[in-house]
Amino acid sequence: MDRKRKIPTNAIYVSSFASVVLVLINLGSPLAFNIIISVAILGVQSTYLISIGCVLLKRLNGEPLPPARWSLGRYGIAINAYAFLYSAFAIVICCFPTTLPVTMKNMNWAPVVWVGVLVGSCVFYVFWGKRFYTAPVQFVEGRKVEGTALQTS
Repeated sequence: MDRKRKIPTNAIYVSSFASVVLVLINLGSPLAFNIIISVAILGVQSTYLISIGCVLLKRLNGEPLPPARWSLGRYGIAINAYAFLYSAFAIVICCFPTTLPVTMKNMNWAPVVWVGVLVGSCVFYVFWGKRFYTAPVQFVEGRKVEGTALQTS
């Protein structure tokens, strides 16, 4: 944070650098750029699908949701169901190739990379993460487990 100008200069530099890298990747290989963008979309839509699915499941089972400042009210199930279906649709559409006929050069490799990232993440968690990760739910008031910390080393 630049104290004189009151702006996050490091964040601006990193964002600018990331933008330049993406433009250079697109100039060098549009296929690589499409893979990066598709994997990002798959990741975001997957997190939406999981979180909306959990809320929808609680609503359908009649379980109470945590108190919040704002609620969808009686339209909640319909809106959550639509959002869940849209996210599932977006995930499927994002896996299709962009041109026909499909060859090894124009195939959409995003699903392959996405599955690789998921498998790699699971392997990383099994062999390292579960020993050092403490779930945030253990820090919710009234549920704190003694002897746990946000991160152990």
